[in-house]
Amino acid sequence: MSKQPTGRSVKATAMPNLEQQFSPQQLASAIRAKRTKMKLSLETVADALSISKPTLIRIEKADTNVKLSTLLQVMEYLGLTFAVVSDDIEHSANEGYADDEWF
Repeated sequence: MSKQPTGRSVKATAMPNLEQQFSPQQLASAIRAKRTKMKLSLETVADALSISKPTLIRIEKADTNVKLSTLLQVMEYLGLTFAVVSDDIEHSANEGYADDEWF
């Protein structure tokens, strides 16, 4: 049985332009936008993941001192994915490596 949200309703925020160069602030904005679009409160997400509400707030404020594993856990819960993309076009184009190979 899922926990019903209590308190104030969640107001959706706009998703940032994900075509721009990556920044911690962009990632934080995307996480906040996804959570609020889903109408999930900070408390609901924190409780579901067994993390503290202050930790989730730090993630949504782009604090870079949060563990990567916690950040990825929040992203997975919200249905967000993270991809590592190489900007080394010359390397992959000239040496015949497939894009999905690990180096």
